[in-house]
Amino acid sequence: MRPSELQRLQLKQFKALLNYAYENVAFYHKKFRAAGFKPDDFNGFKDLKKVPSITKFEVQEFDLRDVVARNVDLGSLINRTTSGSTGVPLAILVDSSVEDFESAVWLRAMFDDGFRFKDRLAVVTDPRSFPKKKNAFQRFGIVKRRYISIFDSVEKQIASLKEFKPDVIRGYASSLSILARGLKDFVKEFKLRLIISTAELLDQQSKKFISSVFGAELFDFYACSEFGLLAWECKEHNGYHVNADAVLMEFVDDDGEAVAPEERGEIVCTSLYNSIMPLIRYRLEDVGIPSEDQCSCGRTLPLMRLIEGRKDDFLTTTDGRLISPTVFFPYPFENTNWIKWFRVIQESRKKLVIQVVVKEDSTVSDLILEVAMRKIHELFGEDMRLKFEFVDEIPQDNSGKLRKVISHVNGQTKICVGC
Repeated sequence: MRPSELQRLQLKQFKALLNYAYENVAFYHKKFRAAGFKPDDFNGFKDLKKVPSITKFEVQEFDLRDVVARNVDLGSLINRTTSGSTGVPLAILVDSSVEDFESAVWLRAMFDDGFRFKDRLAVVTDPRSFPKKKNAFQRFGIVKRRYISIFDSVEKQIASLKEFKPDVIRGYASSLSILARGLKDFVKEFKLRLIISTAELLDQQSKKFISSVFGAELFDFYACSEFGLLAWECKEHNGYHVNADAVLMEFVDDDGEAVAPEERGEIVCTSLYNSIMPLIRYRLEDVGIPSEDQCSCGRTLPLMRLIEGRKDDFLTTTDGRLISPTVFFPYPFENTNWIKWFRVIQESRKKLVIQVVVKEDSTVSDLILEVAMRKIHELFGEDMRLKFEFVDEIPQDNSGKLRKVISHVNGQTKICVGC
């Protein structure tokens, strides 16, 4: 489809969803009326700001019956829960048709990146998301899969991979990093062709490390429980293709206005296919950069330049600027050879805690820490209090993910565009 055709498709589906939600979902009927909005007030994407946005917290406050279409039997739906990486899990209700559509979107991206029907796929994920039954492919003996729990020890995960000998592996960015560190050397027992990273921010250093250990090309996919696969890398690695036929993705500033191309904005999404539990202008609390470029691969799906990570995980300087979490990959250390893992926790506007797991047989000099402290003060302010904690282990959170940056600072207002 030409970009103009994609936009017409989005507009048609979005209008239909607005009307359906207003008439059939109590949550949206109340939300729209409170905002003084009616579906007829929407006459094109220029009117998007008229449609009130929603948050995970708002949806949580309502009974499931009020956020699901009134003509749907709750007992017939599939209940899945968001990972809750920010401590706010949310139940998402779908039916089999929604799951089928999401699977098709995933497979389109995977096949475009070189996936094959005969491939053996290993999925490293939360065991709570393991499928309860075989899908159509598996029943016919194609796309053989093995699901590996992120809660298993690294040794057990590696043993399972060596036994299964996958062609493709898919998993959380942090899980793949942990596996790669456990393997240490190039894997000879099996030959991967593709690696697909999902669910978390993947910095370039980790991407190169994982790819080198497994000896395969890595593709980063941007997905979430609420919307399935949102965007993905193609072989050109020139940003992420947004699945515009499945989701309407907006990039907005703090006032809710659309940002210009190549500017950072908070990501606001609308599912164009899930009318069971509609999510309209849902604030993901992620930050990304829209692009007007056309990818040299020839696909017409729009591009986003990069995914900055969760807005909650942005850090705040002492004068109130927001700093992308990507500055800590590998900033502020000149040499990271001695670091096994680290995490940055902002406890308050004026206090940063940096937890570090030091590699065996490595030492940390006072000079390394002095240089790191000077760099942090230059960026965050001289009055930022710093604490380095050397720990044996950095635990995963309840979702099984290993977050590198955590901020407990509220009231963040400005994104530091130049940082």
